[in-house]
Amino acid sequence: MELKRLDSDTLHTILETLNDFAEREMPFDKRSKWDEEDVCPEALVKTMLSPEVGLHLVFIPEEYGGLGGGAYDVYRLSCEFAKKDVGVATSMLAVALGTDPIRVGCTPEQKQKWMTRIAEEGLIVAYGVTEPEAGSNVESLKTKAERITDASGKVTHYKLNGVKQFISNGGIANLYTILAKAPDGPTFFVVERTTPGISPGKQEEKHGIRLSNTSQVILEDCIVPAENIVGTKEGEGIKQSNEVFGFTRLMVAAFGLGGGLSALERAIAYSKERKQFGDYLYKKQGYTHKLIVPNAVRLAAAQAYIEYVAELLDSSEEDRQIEGSVAKFFSTESGNKAAEDAIQAHGGYGYCKEYEVEKIKRDVRI
Repeated sequence: MELKRLDSDTLHTILETLNDFAEREMPFDKRSKWDEEDVCPEALVKTMLSPEVGLHLVFIPEEYGGLGGGAYDVYRLSCEFAKKDVGVATSMLAVALGTDPIRVGCTPEQKQKWMTRIAEEGLIVAYGVTEPEAGSNVESLKTKAERITDASGKVTHYKLNGVKQFISNGGIANLYTILAKAPDGPTFFVVERTTPGISPGKQEEKHGIRLSNTSQVILEDCIVPAENIVGTKEGEGIKQSNEVFGFTRLMVAAFGLGGGLSALERAIAYSKERKQFGDYLYKKQGYTHKLIVPNAVRLAAAQAYIEYVAELLDSSEEDRQIEGSVAKFFSTESGNKAAEDAIQAHGGYGYCKEYEVEKIKRDVRI
């Protein structure tokens, strides 16, 4: 079976676009300042989604104005973006995640409406599932969708009430995919930011990924048209959310890999600059065999398994939730360990902001 992938020249162009964007728009001095001030650079996120850059087009199908990339392409973009900054990359992940219910659950007409707008207008999207008490247990959600009917009994609108928690892009999104409990079961709704009754709540002050906006989303008598249901009927929300887990877990795995590789590269570079007891650190086996080599091995293994899962996803219609979970677990643990050891590899300097490894450790911990 032919793999669902971009050709190598197109993928190379996308990664070059990312490199140019990062070098121009998000040098370390800017990112360090945003991190210190706990600011999500909303203008930067909008630039990322602009026609001139358009990084989000990788995960949007061609028929709706995107590039139609496969799992491998999204992994490569996610990994390289995470090497630049996990916090900013999280905004891209949130757009992809927020778009997923539309991609897997909407009718062709609905996809034409929403996916085309996301592609052409560069809409910031947020995925509204997690709640204060339910966490990621979607079976326990409390946000409710109440039917509103006309005189004939036809459902014309829904009234949404509830609170969503830890929503990436929650305070800056133009569009939300909100999971709510309708009479016939959990159901996704597409809700525009301009809809009365939806508003961002408390913005979280986080340990890491401080360049990513994470906020509550509050729904108070938020009235949405019945045609904004994802799909044609109520009760499909759990099924739709489960259909994309293998794919999105692979993106998170790529973030762990990218963050770990970034930390490892900095540790190696430092070992070639720093002398102790008359010689460079990279020449000392006690240093390399404890802080460098094991992490290089783990990250290489993580990369190999991610690429294996990407090939599985690109060669069939199966979601590969188990394989995606394994990739996420192993890659993020490996990335976190590499970041921890990179701090140790820098000695006292690893604890200081100017070498960035302390920021990478805070970011990749998520």
